[in-house]
Amino acid sequence: MSTLLRIGSVLLGIVLVLVLGGFLIWYLTYGVDAATPERVALSSLQGPVEILWGEEGNLSISANTEADALAGLGYIHGHKRAWSVALWRQAATGRLSEWFGEPAFAIDHLTRQLGLAEQAQASYATLSNEEKALLRAYTDGMNAALAGIGEQLRYEFVVLDVEPAPWQPWHTLAVERLFAWLAVMHPKGTSLPADAEVRAFYDADRSLKQWLRLHGFENSMAWAIRDTSGTHFFQRQVYGSTALPFLIEASLSWDGATPIWGASLPGTLFFLAGKNDTYAWSILPTGSVEWTQAQPDSAGFTTVYQRIVSREGTESLATFPRLPGAIPLADSLALARADSIWTLRWSGLSPGTDFSSWRALLRGEEAAFQLLGGHGLTLTRDGEIRVLGTPYLMEQLPSGVFVGNTSWASYAADLLQNQESDHVQLGVLIDDAYSTWAAQVAPPLIGLLQPGLPDEAPLRDAHTYLRNWDFSYDEASIGASIFDTWLATYRNMYDRLPAAGQDSTFLTPPRYLQTFRTAVDTLTAQYGPDLSQWRWETVQTNHRLFPIWSVDTLRQHYPRVITDIRYAPIDLPGQGHPSSLAWGPSPVQPSLPAPSAWEAWINTQTWDHFTVRRRKLNVNAPMGRYLISDRPPHPIDLPRTDASSERTLLTPRRSAQ
Repeated sequence: MSTLLRIGSVLLGIVLVLVLGGFLIWYLTYGVDAATPERVALSSLQGPVEILWGEEGNLSISANTEADALAGLGYIHGHKRAWSVALWRQAATGRLSEWFGEPAFAIDHLTRQLGLAEQAQASYATLSNEEKALLRAYTDGMNAALAGIGEQLRYEFVVLDVEPAPWQPWHTLAVERLFAWLAVMHPKGTSLPADAEVRAFYDADRSLKQWLRLHGFENSMAWAIRDTSGTHFFQRQVYGSTALPFLIEASLSWDGATPIWGASLPGTLFFLAGKNDTYAWSILPTGSVEWTQAQPDSAGFTTVYQRIVSREGTESLATFPRLPGAIPLADSLALARADSIWTLRWSGLSPGTDFSSWRALLRGEEAAFQLLGGHGLTLTRDGEIRVLGTPYLMEQLPSGVFVGNTSWASYAADLLQNQESDHVQLGVLIDDAYSTWAAQVAPPLIGLLQPGLPDEAPLRDAHTYLRNWDFSYDEASIGASIFDTWLATYRNMYDRLPAAGQDSTFLTPPRYLQTFRTAVDTLTAQYGPDLSQWRWETVQTNHRLFPIWSVDTLRQHYPRVITDIRYAPIDLPGQGHPSSLAWGPSPVQPSLPAPSAWEAWINTQTWDHFTVRRRKLNVNAPMGRYLISDRPPHPIDLPRTDASSERTLLTPRRSAQ
């Protein structure tokens, strides 16, 4: 009998080891999703709040008061985006080094130099009691979610051996400031001051964007166009290369009012896009900075001392000179010795928040922004189109308006100029990869190659593809790959893009032949001599990266199962271009590629349907990485919740059962 018991104990032990080992493998591969609770008690609530979780990730919040509704918003942000909001807060407060060690020191130095945290705290002190109460309600909801066991056991927190610290009301304003800084349109290339301190500053800024994978917001656009079926309102929010979802679609309703549907920015109370019962809006994130050079006046500066602590336990004392509304890019010693210094001016360097402006948007009222430019577009239910702020580009269409924040957007607007006004085929338009820019620039440049082109197979074949190119950046286009690689090569060598007929330097035979040969050699080295492999979908792939884990300077510090397997980049077929209505990055843009985009549209005749399109990359689902479709994401009509949706009831703590 004892022998049987021992055998049974051994078998039981083997089974337990296999079960635990299987769970560990599952956890390392897919993680654990936080379960949706049925009831949660919050201390700040005045009454119950009902949250419906739609099957497509869309959320509906019903409450008695605005504060209670925002508590519900805080709860869904903490529950659905615990890692994102914790990471963004860590970056905004200059404490990434505490999680990731010394490689993050330069980024922490940058965000503390910008004073994101200290200005957020100062801004919170200036708010009215009503606004503070709303932020506290949002914070209560956020903390209720972050305290959940599912959120605490998120894979990222376990790997780092950290817990998400309690949220504080001013943290929301710090994340707002971080987002506003990421959306700033900075000078490019030779437009930057030729100064070592300025260059180091922008190197750190680039690292911040690469760590978070959030950038390229200026490529967002919006337009409204009328036809016989009403007025169509389309917008695209471009937000970098992150593989994580960025915005959360949610509806808020309080005191029995008609719900407000929109795309909320986790960690904040703000909706970049949305609609209520009478109008819809789109805010295109952007901002600006100003560089000035002046004589140093040490008497006008104050100095802030802060200690940056790394994960390894090392500490560094950093000093930050300050000016009212500006920061000098020099240390204290340089201020005393230099003949002149560069200073940066940005609206975020003084106390202030756009909190009241975002609330005004929800009510359909005038909104004056301080941190963001506040540029965008609105559409009323009866068809009135209004431009917000002063977008970089605003073009009147024959039956509408187009707004964008880069010169590239003008080429997309050109395609709408010739759109027939009686019947707008929205689904066809937004996936149109034809480029009026390429149609203007490419033919004369391609023609210049013929006279002196050597009779060599790669060059001759590449030139043939260019001559037969239809100027569309669709997935199968090989001419698009050759042309953009050629022009990007020219820009890298001569710090500008060529414009045949206007740029006499490009007409010099050695230049255009040299750059074309270099481009063909580059494509051959990367994709092989078979030109059929040079398709646009491959050359300019939709390359998604996970924040932090895909950063080269950190990969050596974490097991391969994290950096090379679980959080390996996701490559999807590339399509579209900065100059086409179908969005896609290009090597001709010197900035970081930003393939991630969120799109939405609405029509005055079907006002109750707010349609969104965003790609879902769920690597936590079993085999999720391999089930991602190569095709464009399927549009989703909001609202998409019903009686069968999962339900969570938030209750005042005093009445919790």
